[in-house]
Amino acid sequence: MRIKTIELEPKPYTLYFLGDIHLGAANHQAEAFRKAVSMIAEDGDAWLGLGDYCDCIDHLDKRFNPREIDGSYTIRDLDNLVAVQFNNLISELEPIRHKCIGLIGGNHEDSFRDKRNYDANRELARQLDTDDLGHKAWICLNFRYNDKKNIPFKLVALHGSGSGGGKREGTPMNVTHDVFRWDMADFHIMGHLHQAAVSRAQYNRFEYGTVRREPAWFCVNGSFLTKSEIDNDGYFEQRAGLESSIGAIKLTITPHSGSKSQFTSQAQMVWL
Repeated sequence: MRIKTIELEPKPYTLYFLGDIHLGAANHQAEAFRKAVSMIAEDGDAWLGLGDYCDCIDHLDKRFNPREIDGSYTIRDLDNLVAVQFNNLISELEPIRHKCIGLIGGNHEDSFRDKRNYDANRELARQLDTDDLGHKAWICLNFRYNDKKNIPFKLVALHGSGSGGGKREGTPMNVTHDVFRWDMADFHIMGHLHQAAVSRAQYNRFEYGTVRREPAWFCVNGSFLTKSEIDNDGYFEQRAGLESSIGAIKLTITPHSGSKSQFTSQAQMVWL
């Protein structure tokens, strides 16, 4: 687990989340991903990576299936396939590299590290000049008014683990509430499930003679890997569950000089 504090001016702040990109896979949605990059470049203050940036499955991996590889790669790329994928990813991210506040690793990066003794997430973070945030990160967006006053907005993020999105439509929402059950933050987000979900909950707290209502978001981010495509194989196209949600979660925070209770925040899935 990692922690990070970001000092901000007290003005509206827009944060995007990019994960489950799976660049290099045959079912990777390149056009949608480029739209996401353009969107962040145009109106995003920052973005946070949520893992599974490249597919990270080479010919020495037991999961390797040539019908799952993007057709733009050739046989000559096999000697260094994952490095080629990450070089291509870095090129795609160039317009927004300066806006990245950190990268969380996904299970595809973890599997490649375990098999090849190469930490792709750490190397990607180095090349983007940002922080490697490991598997789970707490981030404090600290809105600074003056030397004596600041109001924090706290978020917790991770990639996720397990077999995926589940059989039923409500699974993503149930999973994210379970994963973050014991994490008290203003905003909770995970990836991995490939099916977006947005839920706004509310904590009620009796304090100073009144009941304070504290909103909290629970979100599952979108993906850029479709479940099934004509003439391609997909590793989860035979599993139960919805088609992938192509896009990204956008979080907008509007601070208030009065108190934290007067902050407003809005999370939404941007479908691409």
